[in-house]
Amino acid sequence: MTGAIQKKVTVSGNVIQSTIDTMESFGRIGQEILKSHGISKIRANDQYPYELRSDLHKAALERFGRIALVAFGFEMGDYLSPVFVDDMYQKSNSIFDRFDNSSSKEKLESLEKFLTLYCQYVTNFFQNSIVSDESIKYGMWYQKCDDLDYEIRVTSAYDFHQEPFLVGIQDYVFARCLGNRIGFSRLFEQKKSHAGYGYATWVWRLSFHFASINKTSDEIVALRKLEINQKLMKAVLDHADSQKQKVEEISEKLGKYLPPQIHNALFSGQYDTAIDTRRKKLTIFFSDIKNFTLTSEGLQPEDLTKYLNEYFSEMTAIALEHGATIDKYIGDAMMVFFGDPQSKGEREDARACVEMALKMQERMRDLQEHWKNQGFADPFQVRMGINTGYCNVGNFGSDQRLTYTIIGGEVNISQRLEANADANGILMSYETYAHAQDMIQVKERDSIKMKGISREIKVFSVIQRKDQISGKKPKSKKQPTKKELSDIEHLKQDMVLVKNHIEGLNENMEKLLKKL
Repeated sequence: MTGAIQKKVTVSGNVIQSTIDTMESFGRIGQEILKSHGISKIRANDQYPYELRSDLHKAALERFGRIALVAFGFEMGDYLSPVFVDDMYQKSNSIFDRFDNSSSKEKLESLEKFLTLYCQYVTNFFQNSIVSDESIKYGMWYQKCDDLDYEIRVTSAYDFHQEPFLVGIQDYVFARCLGNRIGFSRLFEQKKSHAGYGYATWVWRLSFHFASINKTSDEIVALRKLEINQKLMKAVLDHADSQKQKVEEISEKLGKYLPPQIHNALFSGQYDTAIDTRRKKLTIFFSDIKNFTLTSEGLQPEDLTKYLNEYFSEMTAIALEHGATIDKYIGDAMMVFFGDPQSKGEREDARACVEMALKMQERMRDLQEHWKNQGFADPFQVRMGINTGYCNVGNFGSDQRLTYTIIGGEVNISQRLEANADANGILMSYETYAHAQDMIQVKERDSIKMKGISREIKVFSVIQRKDQISGKKPKSKKQPTKKELSDIEHLKQDMVLVKNHIEGLNENMEKLLKKL
């Protein structure tokens, strides 16, 4: 039909709806596919593109594998029962009425009568439910290859990947009509099968064998359904496990872009992504590398990247260890805060921030020595600023993209303090110092004024920890041993004797002096 206009191939709404119904236990797959086709509701008497059913099956096939379509096909057998399978079942019982007492030749004749009946029903069903170009001949046919070996060919408005669905329908029909009399094995002849727009043709080689099973057809159908569903359940569980692993991997990757507190709250369903902020007292920390531009110009890009990543990794680890919420990295600068989304109270948040800054300071001394040994002649020197005050904290942005951050004048104060700090130094406001004055020795600097801030900002420069003022930490006293305690007692006794002896000498000296 090259150059000709193809007539659209459609299937009835009843067929589409039955397909969706068989997939209902697998969640919203069916509804998702309908939505992608711009369809909100299936109407039984309308016609729909055959690609719609193909896409429904393809979604299940990609998620759960071949067994999913086999299961859908077997389930479809129940929907086809009132359409033609029940009637075919009654007629097949008539065909096989005296099957057990028949000769081999008579059994073969009965089998071929059944196959003829099956092909007639399927062909009529396809022709009544599919609308297409008349050049496509839909139906089911069989050809005898050998005794008990037959080639079955089916052409219908499907895509090639839907072959397992037809296998499921076949399994249902054979279990219902042949199950307690005749068994079979099936081989898919893929090279003989083909597909094009509006059709797919599949060929199977079926090898039958006579078998007498002491079960009803309903029992055989139930057992086959259980077997298929068990395989399907395993596929679903495997898929769920795979999806869980993917979610964990994605979660881990997202965790590198989000503050851990927000990341954990999001994935546990405890955090709302609505555009919403609140006013809260926080302790804000800024740090940057002094003369970063000048320092970076003396480094190769690879070395700069290595040292900068090492610096941020070390500082971030310390920040997280002390419960900080990491807001952002801005070039060589780092901004974190304490007090949201988790808080231990205004005082403890401020003290945690000061302790974090001191630990960063200590770690930087180690890193500077380490970098010098690696050939970094002028290692990074970090300035830090800390302030405590009220900020607006929460989700800022748009419906399309949000950022969790803080804004307000107190944030600007923290940044200003950091910019005025000495290299390797820490500046903090009085509002922070008031909560941590028992931890640190400070030197008060000149107060500063800032535009938009009504108060003068008292500034304190951290000199050292208070437990470092004496030059070294006091050593813990060693407990004496039993032997040492015994020696001490003897020493005390000796000291008493010496004291008595000295007192005696003093008395003798006094007597001599009186005589003189």
